[in-house]
Amino acid sequence: MSAARRRALATAAALGVLGVAVPVLVSPTAASPALAAAPVDAALGCRLYFGDTGAGQSPTTWNDTFTLTATASAGSASVTFTAAAGPLNGPVPLGPGTVPVRVVVALSGAQEGTVALKLANYPAADRAAEAPLGPITAVGTFTPTAAGTVTLTVRQVVFANTTATTYCSAGGDRDHKASPADTPIVETLQVTTPGTPSPSLSPSPSPSPSPSPSSASPSPSPSASSSSTEVETPPENFGPKQVTMRCKTLSTIRDWTATHTLTMSPANPGYGATVTVTYTFDNGGKNGPAPIAAGDLKPTAKVKIGGAQTGNLALAGPAYGAVDPQASVPGATLTGQFTATTPGLVTLTVADIVFDHPQVDTECNGGTDPVESPKDTTIVARFTVRSSQAPPGQPAPTLPKTGGDGGLPLLILWGSALLLVGAGTVLVFPAARRRIGAS
Repeated sequence: MSAARRRALATAAALGVLGVAVPVLVSPTAASPALAAAPVDAALGCRLYFGDTGAGQSPTTWNDTFTLTATASAGSASVTFTAAAGPLNGPVPLGPGTVPVRVVVALSGAQEGTVALKLANYPAADRAAEAPLGPITAVGTFTPTAAGTVTLTVRQVVFANTTATTYCSAGGDRDHKASPADTPIVETLQVTTPGTPSPSLSPSPSPSPSPSPSSASPSPSPSASSSSTEVETPPENFGPKQVTMRCKTLSTIRDWTATHTLTMSPANPGYGATVTVTYTFDNGGKNGPAPIAAGDLKPTAKVKIGGAQTGNLALAGPAYGAVDPQASVPGATLTGQFTATTPGLVTLTVADIVFDHPQVDTECNGGTDPVESPKDTTIVARFTVRSSQAPPGQPAPTLPKTGGDGGLPLLILWGSALLLVGAGTVLVFPAARRRIGAS
């Protein structure tokens, strides 16, 4: 057994113990064959990535039969990439739709740029450990802009599991995410008149050689033609939906049930774009026995960014006005922004909500003890960052306020508010602050 295969299996085994479903691509090592007419039997090199930094780990080889086709009609070209068997799964079973596929195809010749092909629902069904994930058919479109022969070359194949992402390109062991090399999977399209392309040519027995690995741009290329378009993948917003989580104020823990909504805009940004995340929950219930002064109570939240890009995003809403004792605490709309840096599927998870007060905070999440044993909530949204670069200086989008007016109770527990017998006043004692963690 090769050292590369032993490293891959060791990593997969560790992930399996943790119960993480990650597509670890394992197959016998083979040399990349010479360029041939489609369908092409090829050996692609792959690496597993757990974040935005590093060159990946567990190098593996994916042997399969690939086909790239291009057809055109009514001024639009359709591109399809297929793989007969798909890569092998690791030691953890995978559910349907947990590994969306993205394929970056480079255009050269009469037109320069890249086209992104996508397959959202992959695998199509449950897949057992160490079994092929199944056939792949990823599609995309672009608009031909110049007469002549356009050569299409598969540059990179990405398996975007939410826990870890696998990047593949031409055979060999390298950083397949940052430095992909063009594969031997090639097709040509003959364009007679821009805007009115003719049907594609059949692949010749000896297609034009693809650019050498040293000429492959680090990817996906920001120089993609503005005329290249990608399939718009609808975002998966969360809600409006009722969610129950636990809230803690000092030592008191209570359930909080509210209707939540999590959205992002734009829905399909190019990399480098500013993405606005908006999180709302509906009207609250009653305050405790102590009044809240205007401006003292502020809703905040932490959102974890996962998938193709990782990190944390802080959301904040405007401070509440004055809230009388036992009066309803309103709902809120929280927003925050981040820059989309990596093409692929991005997951947004609300990890923690804090009602920030100068004297005592209330912290809410999915943990049984939200402070001592915090746990991410089930409020999760997803969207796809395109492989084309966003226009420079793209302004941040403006979103309308969302969320309902009516609502379920949000209980803010003022555990340190004591009524002094005989004095008829309420005294709030200072308490240790709880903040959203930076990790």
